[in-house]
Amino acid sequence: MEPSLSPIKSFRGHTHYLNRLAFSKQKNELKIISTCADRTVRIWDVETGNQVGDPFGGHTSSTSGLAVSMDGRKIVSGANDGKIIIWDADTREIVRCLSHHTDWVGCIRFSPDEKRLASASWDGTLKIWDVGTGELVFDIDDHQGRISTVAYSPNGTRFASGSYDQTVRIWNAATGKQQTQPLIHDKPASSIVWSPDSRRLISACKDGQIYFWSAPTGAQLGSPLRAHSDMIISLAISPNGELIASASVDSTARLWSTTTRKPFGRVLQHAKRVSAIAFSPDGQLVATGGRENTIFLWDISQESTIMTNAVSPSFVSPASHISSYIDQPPANFHSLPASSAPAPDELPDGTEFATELVGSRDAAASHSPSLSPQGHSDHEIPTPVHTPLLVELSDSIQVPPETINLRDAAASPSPSLPPQSSFHPQIVTASASTPVLVSPPKSFWKRFPVFNRSAASVDSKRWKFPRIGGIIASIGMWNHKQVLTMPNINRSTSLVFMSCLVLS
Repeated sequence: MEPSLSPIKSFRGHTHYLNRLAFSKQKNELKIISTCADRTVRIWDVETGNQVGDPFGGHTSSTSGLAVSMDGRKIVSGANDGKIIIWDADTREIVRCLSHHTDWVGCIRFSPDEKRLASASWDGTLKIWDVGTGELVFDIDDHQGRISTVAYSPNGTRFASGSYDQTVRIWNAATGKQQTQPLIHDKPASSIVWSPDSRRLISACKDGQIYFWSAPTGAQLGSPLRAHSDMIISLAISPNGELIASASVDSTARLWSTTTRKPFGRVLQHAKRVSAIAFSPDGQLVATGGRENTIFLWDISQESTIMTNAVSPSFVSPASHISSYIDQPPANFHSLPASSAPAPDELPDGTEFATELVGSRDAAASHSPSLSPQGHSDHEIPTPVHTPLLVELSDSIQVPPETINLRDAAASPSPSLPPQSSFHPQIVTASASTPVLVSPPKSFWKRFPVFNRSAASVDSKRWKFPRIGGIIASIGMWNHKQVLTMPNINRSTSLVFMSCLVLS
């Protein structure tokens, strides 16, 4: 059983499962806002743990999508019936209703200047609204399935959406036009967050994996992080961008370093599925909620480094050296096909092409890199690297024997390679770039198929008596002189060999 952090506070009052959570700081008082399947929106005081005022009761179906303005004075909620309501947080009065969606509105986000609002719906549309007038600015239906998530970049120039069509798409915020090719996932994309510098996009998938992308180029950065054993419902990123938090159907919420992509601290264990997660404005607290109908508050400020052998998270983390190349071109960068490299004029915001790991998820350069062998230059093709042995833990969970780092800790060194066995093929290098596979030398008797019966050939006719015809055929109709002159065999052994032929 892996160690888990204990919550410092719980907030009870909802009568059904939680859908979304958000922090708000107003008049130096920290609040938590929640949406729930009980059709209400509620505000909670973090200091006292009590509900602030009465629930917001304007919805007639389960509330889900949630956005809160920076000053905490506007709250926007979306519901299963497609209705979006903009609230005055102080008076709890409805400022405006937006009712163009026809199905569940699972995600709502303010633009950084709070002049626009983005909403993602299961009706397959992504809508951008003018907050002041309530007018529809963009109505985007390019996705081929339900849209589950949307998020604005912190600099306000882009927004991204994730869908059940297994793609994430990046859009120009000014024109509503798609900027890159769709970012392909193995399963439906469920949640997305941006890095504070707007250059990285992080997406969660319904197979429990977390993907990392370059926003300017749409290139995948390394291999996906296998974060959970089941669907990830929600992601959050800390204000400084050093941590991401994931909430999953596997009844856990987890913290990850964005630099090393390793777990940070202990698991936030729940009894049931976790659907909502949020960081406080200072990044010291995390709020979670789900099927327990309760909001839990966790203090992560005192978390320390935990050894992997004391933890059994449901993931296999990528190699620790991933942090060293995430912003660098691959070693064979110059050999990438021209089609995988966008032209310089296709890179918005003056992005320098060489600072990104470029290539699609299908390109070899986009996968986890191999370590270069000693003696090779930076432009040589590295020879294959053995994967470190994994530590088998409970519930068929495997993790490499590495240390789980603090957000400020340097990445741990790559694990050493396992020693080669004499029974395994060995890699020798015939040239600087061409590895050659060499098998161990066979013993004398291994050279003759007749003495190396496989399980599949034991019952074949050639092994049924009499066998001498098959034996003679296998050894090429040798006579006694050929047997006596075999290499590496003395006269006594040859006589035994000939006797076996006669007796058979």
